[in-house]
Amino acid sequence: MRSFLARFFDPMPIKTVERQLRRNSQQIAHTQAELGVLEEQLAHFKDEAETARIHALVSETPISERTHQRAAQHAMAIGKQRDQLVARLGQLEGRQDSLLDRIGRELN
Repeated sequence: MRSFLARFFDPMPIKTVERQLRRNSQQIAHTQAELGVLEEQLAHFKDEAETARIHALVSETPISERTHQRAAQHAMAIGKQRDQLVARLGQLEGRQDSLLDRIGRELN
């Protein structure tokens, strides 16, 4: 059981922590869904870039090479977005862990 002074000086009541935990969980779910869509898009654009690369090798024309470069750049851009979402998901999961730890300390 926590002392009176610990409760008095606690900057965040447990209800606030629970509310933040719920909000954080919603953000995690949303980010995971967004990541799933982005990973599907990334697979598609990687396949498209590979097809364009093979076409550029076979045809050896400047237009096919530019098409390949654009497709590869697009796949790279989607890959960067995916990496950013993975990093964001890691941050959200870290926040969730710290909020759960805080609730655990409150209950002990």
